[in-house]
Amino acid sequence: MRPNWIDITPALLEEFGLDELTPDMSRHWSLALYSRRVPHRVRQGWPGLKLLVPPSREQEAKDELRAYLTENPPGRIILPDFRRPAFTWGELPGVLWSLSLVTLFLTATGAENTLGVFMVDWHAIGEGDTGLMAAGQWWRAVTALMLHADIAHLMGNVCLGGTFLVLLATEAGLGAAWFLSLAAGVLANLAKALLQGTGYRFLGASTMVFASVGVLAGMRLVRLGRSLRWRRALPFAAGLMILAFLGVGDQEDARRIDLAGHFMGFGAGFALGMAYAAVERFTGRSGRPLSPWLGISATALCVLAWAWALLA
Repeated sequence: MRPNWIDITPALLEEFGLDELTPDMSRHWSLALYSRRVPHRVRQGWPGLKLLVPPSREQEAKDELRAYLTENPPGRIILPDFRRPAFTWGELPGVLWSLSLVTLFLTATGAENTLGVFMVDWHAIGEGDTGLMAAGQWWRAVTALMLHADIAHLMGNVCLGGTFLVLLATEAGLGAAWFLSLAAGVLANLAKALLQGTGYRFLGASTMVFASVGVLAGMRLVRLGRSLRWRRALPFAAGLMILAFLGVGDQEDARRIDLAGHFMGFGAGFALGMAYAAVERFTGRSGRPLSPWLGISATALCVLAWAWALLA
């Protein structure tokens, strides 16, 4: 290559509103010049590549490429942004008020072996029971998520659940975060009825808490550039798992930990999170516009389940 050859790339990029000369574009440009026997060289530039031609053939090369680009206009190059978006607390107010309402309801239903508001034994009509669920009482898969064994059980689930709800709401929106966590928790409870056999009883939102962890992990695995962020959260998630094994989420008379619910909740959430993010990628559209409607759907499901439990 001679040192006095001229780079015609900047003028053409500016004229046609392009960002840079990519390898794919350079091959097409080179073929266009070869067809007119215009000598040229493609070299590495910054950003992108550069196309060099002899000074005596500069105008001819530009005219030929202008004609080619006019007939074959390239699309504007939009490079994916792999930078990690800055974390914001924009979803925190919504999480706080919605979680406050849920906490009020959880408190009103009373602890295990006690009556709640309106002198209703909420646990008797709403706790999970695989035998009754197999007999047709489907609502227990939903209502069991909204009961607690005691104050420690309640506060543990509210604090841990609120933490992950903020993270998930940042990813998908507040309504979608509630819906996906609830849906995964319900699926996990239904799986218990199929796998645990009759006579297994359970209650508590810990299944839903671990479901939200699974949804978050599934989403970040599918979304490009975000799967690496999950690795940073592994120590924190491992700590929560240790807490779960040590006693967060005590259930039933013997205060046993619902390990089946925790693992099934995480698995159901992981699959649901991956599916949600995969649909976004396939359609090329964000699911955030649907988030309010998903939140309404989650609320409607809870109301319907408790209404069915009270009237059955």
